[in-house]
Amino acid sequence: MNWTLPESQPFAERIDLLWKRGLRLLSRAAIAFALSTATAIGVAVAITDNAFVQILAIAMVALAFWIPFFFIVLRVDQWLACRGTQHGKARRSAGHTANSRGDDVWRRFSALAPEESDRLDVLRRSLARSRQSLGSAELDPDAHELCILIDRRLPDLIHHELEILPPDDRHRRQKVSELIDLVEQFARHCSRSGSRSGVDSVRRGSAALPI
Repeated sequence: MNWTLPESQPFAERIDLLWKRGLRLLSRAAIAFALSTATAIGVAVAITDNAFVQILAIAMVALAFWIPFFFIVLRVDQWLACRGTQHGKARRSAGHTANSRGDDVWRRFSALAPEESDRLDVLRRSLARSRQSLGSAELDPDAHELCILIDRRLPDLIHHELEILPPDDRHRRQKVSELIDLVEQFARHCSRSGSRSGVDSVRRGSAALPI
């Protein structure tokens, strides 16, 4: 655990940071003392039945184990902090990969329908706003489901439909137009759902995506 203070921080912020770190250190010391005391009680009960000797044994063993337990607690705290940092990096990396793939899908979508590029841009911005609104209520299972649809399943659907477009131009344009209409319906539903605090009727709208 790094207890050094950044020199570039203002004095008041450095004092506040030092105070928080001091409280964190005291809390870890308290945890270590509780663990050492519990261990001491177990040892005292195991070695003697004399109450006075048990009290002395508890005091001696608790003090003897306090410092080792303190360093163990600090080590575990560092490991948990490192693990949380690694998980955060992994989530950010996964989110970046998903965004890159989504960008590729939308670019390909616009390239196949250049006359509808403005319409697609509007739809994408609308979905982005809905995703931001729904993300604030992601603990709601219905809002969470819509976020998954916007983030992953909609790009997957678009990618799949573009992969199976018919070879002739007339049917290709028709299928692309139908796909745009479907995305527009879904975007309208997401917009309505994101503007409602209850985020109700989500499952009826998610059924509009055949995936």
